[in-house]
Amino acid sequence: MAARYGRDGGRARVRAIAAEYSRIIAGRPSWAEENRALRFHLRQSIGPNLAAYRVLSREHGDALVARRTVRDLMEAQMTPILRVAGVIDRLGVTFAGLRRATRWLVPRAFPAPGFTVGWGQDDDEGLRFDVSVCFYLRLLRHYGAPELTSVFCYGDQLVCDRMPRTLTLARTGTLAVGAPRCDFLLQPVDRSGR
Repeated sequence: MAARYGRDGGRARVRAIAAEYSRIIAGRPSWAEENRALRFHLRQSIGPNLAAYRVLSREHGDALVARRTVRDLMEAQMTPILRVAGVIDRLGVTFAGLRRATRWLVPRAFPAPGFTVGWGQDDDEGLRFDVSVCFYLRLLRHYGAPELTSVFCYGDQLVCDRMPRTLTLARTGTLAVGAPRCDFLLQPVDRSGR
C-alpha cells in the first residue's frame, strides 16, 4: 500500500482495511468455519482481499479499479505458492508424482462441504477434476461481492502458468463467469514438448 499510496496514505488504508476485515469476520456465516481449511480460506485469503476491495471501492468509487488493485495484492500473496511450483519444476518431479500429489492435496485444501470436487480421468494420460460448488463464490455472494470471485480464479491461473514443465494444466471455464463448473485437466508433457 505504501508503494501505491505513499507512506501515510498506505498506513491509513491499511488501518481502514483492518477495520473492514474485523467487520467481515464478525459477520461470517457459521458454515464458513466448518473446518480448518475453510477457516484458512476465509481468514487468510477471502477476508483480507474482500476488506481491501470494499475499502478501495468506496475510496475510488469504482469497483473495477478496486478489483485490479486487489488482484495485484492477491498476486503478491501467491508468491510462496509460486515459489513451490518453481522448486517442483527444478526437482523434475514426474507427472505420475504430481498426479498423486494432486489427488492427495485437493480434497484437503478444498474440502467438502465448502467445495464439491468430482474426479474424472485419472491415468498416465491425464488427471481431470471439476469443481461444481465453490466456497469462494458462495462466501462472496454472502458478502454481496460475487464479482470478486474472478480475482481468485486469476490466482488459479497464475499457478497454472507456472506449472512444472512436466505437465500442463488447462481450464475451459469457471463458476465465477457462469460456467456450470470449474474444470481442470492436468496432462503430462511428452519429450517433444507437446
